[in-house]
Amino acid sequence: MFRVSASPHRRRKSSAVLGALVATILSGTAPAFADVTDELLDQLRSKGILTKGEFHKLKARHAAEVQKREEKYVVPGRKIVTKEGVVVVPDDRYVTRLDKGIGVRIGQVDVKLSGDLSFFATNGFKTRGDAVIAGGLAGAASGSHVNNASSIQAGLLPSALVVSLATNQMGMDLGFTLGLYTSGSNANVGLLNANNGGTAAGLGTPGIDLRQVFGTIGTPDFGTVKIGRDLGLFGADAILFDQTLLGSGSLLATASPHNTTLGRIGVGYVYADWIPQITYISPEINGFTFSIGAFSPYQQFNNTGLSGTMTAHDQPGFQGRIKYVGQLTPDFKLTAWLDGLTQQHRVETGDAIYMAAGTNVRSNAVDGGMKFDIGALSILGYGYYGSGLGTTALYFDGVSMDGNKRISSGFYAQAAYTFDGRFTVGGSYGASYLDANWIDYQPGYGAGTLVHSNSSWIGFGRYKLTDWVNIQGEFIHTISRNALGGSNTSDAFVLGTTFFF
Repeated sequence: MFRVSASPHRRRKSSAVLGALVATILSGTAPAFADVTDELLDQLRSKGILTKGEFHKLKARHAAEVQKREEKYVVPGRKIVTKEGVVVVPDDRYVTRLDKGIGVRIGQVDVKLSGDLSFFATNGFKTRGDAVIAGGLAGAASGSHVNNASSIQAGLLPSALVVSLATNQMGMDLGFTLGLYTSGSNANVGLLNANNGGTAAGLGTPGIDLRQVFGTIGTPDFGTVKIGRDLGLFGADAILFDQTLLGSGSLLATASPHNTTLGRIGVGYVYADWIPQITYISPEINGFTFSIGAFSPYQQFNNTGLSGTMTAHDQPGFQGRIKYVGQLTPDFKLTAWLDGLTQQHRVETGDAIYMAAGTNVRSNAVDGGMKFDIGALSILGYGYYGSGLGTTALYFDGVSMDGNKRISSGFYAQAAYTFDGRFTVGGSYGASYLDANWIDYQPGYGAGTLVHSNSSWIGFGRYKLTDWVNIQGEFIHTISRNALGGSNTSDAFVLGTTFFF
């Protein structure tokens, strides 16, 4: 076996050629070899072509070039795998679809669209009974003892388009939400804005109910702070779990449709409302979360013409919630919650109430419920109690003309069963109560005509036509009673659809 040694001249020539090759690789002009540079340098060192000093100098140069390229192209950036290799594109030039939902990811920002279309054919039958009930809901759909009334209008949900942005900056999750809602019914300019009674006259236009605009700041360990206008805490789960949320419930009006129907608002719970707020929501701990917030204060409102008004506020309202959600077995899920509310109201000069300007009352309320999901069966029970809370909406008729707070209470029970994941049938019963004060029985102050209770029986069937489309029909039987025991009843039938995306 023979070995031929290369001459010193040839070794110097080979070293120069390989050195040039290494320099080319390190310069980045031959990206195809960039991934093997370290291995190549090691081999050249082991064969004695590179001295120890040359080896360490080239290794350091290579490391610096790699770091420079990463700083320029990779941070920030996204990698795209192509046939030619990996291409890095800066985040602010990169758009993809979201992993879930409708929307896109622009750089590091998720832009998501969601919403619904809600319309129902409704028919409110004429009122039975001739009692005078200030605040009664039976018969409100037709407003007549001799005629029925029909309409095509929104259900308990208005139609909506909601835009949400989400990103992470400096380790914090940030979000922004803007929700635009409309009933499709003609709107009137009035005290309750889009919720004012509409009009069934030609040349009308629907209103935009921009009820939702808020931002969030949070981390998984700290929790989330919400700032802006969104659904309140008190009564929120009562309406979100109401099966008529995908339907209608009590109509309120059809002759001149309001923004939405009532569902069980005023016939089982008080409307949570969309309120400007600063709210903290804790992280989930063993199924439990708690929330507490400061809310823009609302006035004591005379909805029936038989109540006092209090329009001044010197501090925010406060609401809190503790909630548990647990999947106890594969077929058994438990949801339970407890809410609280408190707000101070003050008398302003000129308020229609028999109290001196500057005096105050404080409204307080609690509510809670439990929801059991057992396979295809869902069962819910809910109740509330308040002083100065009012009925139907927050602080509507919460105090009498002498400034005394009225006691409010209510409940509803609900059950539903779903067949084959598509067809759901169910029903519910609920009632809201408002206790009259002594002055409410006096001549000139209603003489006992103030509403004492609104209650209803609701039966429904819902069919899931597609992942987006539900079709729901309901029959609603509503009963109203005044403080003297007089009553009115009415019935309604609705059939329509909600599209969710």
